[in-house]
Amino acid sequence: MGDVVEALFISSLNNERASCSVQDLRTGTDLMKYKGGGQMQAHSLQMLGANFVIAANSTKPLLHVWPINGQEQMSTIRYVVPGKVNALAVSPDNAFLVAGIQENIYLWHLNSGRLLNTMSRHFQPVTCIRFTDNGEHFATAGKDGAVLVWNLTRAAAPLGSGDSEENAPFYSFNDHGLAVTDVHIGLGGIRAFMYTVSLDRCCKVYDLSDGSMLLSVVFPVALHSVIVNKLETSVYVGTSEGQVLIFHMEKLPRMKEYHLEEEESQAFIGHTAGLAITSLALSVNADQLISGGDDKQVCVWDIGSRQLIKTISQLGSITNLHLRLISSSKFHPGPKEPKFFADNLKRMISPPDDDDCIELLITEKYSKRRHLGKPNFDYSYDGMDNIQSSAAAPDEEMNDEAPANDDDEEGEEETDEDEEMPDADDDDNSNAALIAELENLRAENACLKLEAKRLLALKVDKSITNPQSNKSSRTKNKKAWKK
Repeated sequence: MGDVVEALFISSLNNERASCSVQDLRTGTDLMKYKGGGQMQAHSLQMLGANFVIAANSTKPLLHVWPINGQEQMSTIRYVVPGKVNALAVSPDNAFLVAGIQENIYLWHLNSGRLLNTMSRHFQPVTCIRFTDNGEHFATAGKDGAVLVWNLTRAAAPLGSGDSEENAPFYSFNDHGLAVTDVHIGLGGIRAFMYTVSLDRCCKVYDLSDGSMLLSVVFPVALHSVIVNKLETSVYVGTSEGQVLIFHMEKLPRMKEYHLEEEESQAFIGHTAGLAITSLALSVNADQLISGGDDKQVCVWDIGSRQLIKTISQLGSITNLHLRLISSSKFHPGPKEPKFFADNLKRMISPPDDDDCIELLITEKYSKRRHLGKPNFDYSYDGMDNIQSSAAAPDEEMNDEAPANDDDEEGEEETDEDEEMPDADDDDNSNAALIAELENLRAENACLKLEAKRLLALKVDKSITNPQSNKSSRTKNKKAWKK
């Protein structure tokens, strides 16, 4: 079992050595290099569970899948999609895959590979897709400046056609004037805050609980990336001029639109001036900021002092930065992990098949399950007063009389100590006689019970037919009581 490390996944637009490399953020040690996937598209590097990596090719309509502990991509998996993927996202439960191809949004079910829905509400190509932390909703942003929030349940099981109102997005925000370049969604599901940045120099904050825009911060330069700490107190944005700017949510004035001057912003300066910062990431404890840009550099910053800690050089422009807390032993060569996704993705929407099911192989019993004893129906009441149900009472009487019989037997043993023990045949005969006598007693008891019920019913009938006699008997009883 290896130590838990902060693994930094880095992809660039150069495929001479590897499509993606993984490094230990603290020590800088190379953990893995994934090859054979070409150039990775921006906003497309994702984790499939804890054992697989998926990314989109930036020049071909392909999705590549690697085992986390193998350099070569899986030969049996080659996802061919309807077009070149601009953005990609996997749901937190690894059950659904959402891809943006031109201005269309495709939704696949990973376990079966079935295409569930296609949505066309953007007017220009999609640039970014993000899921909420609980996976119930996802947001898509495009070059048309629109940010759409979708309900995953409605998208996966649409009630109407692609352009019907039932297939409409949950929220539609059209506040940006130019292309939206990045989206970040905080914690809280549909009650979270969503942060969007655009080439129109604005960073906008939305409240997903009611679909309102809370704040619009205007910067002096165009914005390309955004990341927010877990407490959502500090917002970091990457600009087109090679700087990372920061603004604090608790220090902003109480106005809906705020223009942040260059001297007011706290800048992280270290990248080449004039080249955009395309990707941002934060360490687990939020004390280090990682930035990557078109200058082929990955910079690691100390947030408290805004000092540059180290620089990691790459062979091309940085397209993806993904930080994951994971055990270093995951990258060691080992047996192949079982995959939970289909071998191919269907390119046409098809109705659900009867064969689409998940088979469970149960090899052993659950040790903590509730153990129930075998039920005993010997003395259960079946709703009828027959001979068998009424035979329980004599058994109880005989059990009550058992101690007295035992005392008598002890007395007989004391008096007849010198008598010989009876043979086995005699015991069998005596037991048979006792059983026969017991059955006779049960039958007599049942007959007596039936006779008692008959007499009781006869008495009730007489009282109903002669009410005057009942009254006279009551008056006689009262007079006798007074005397």
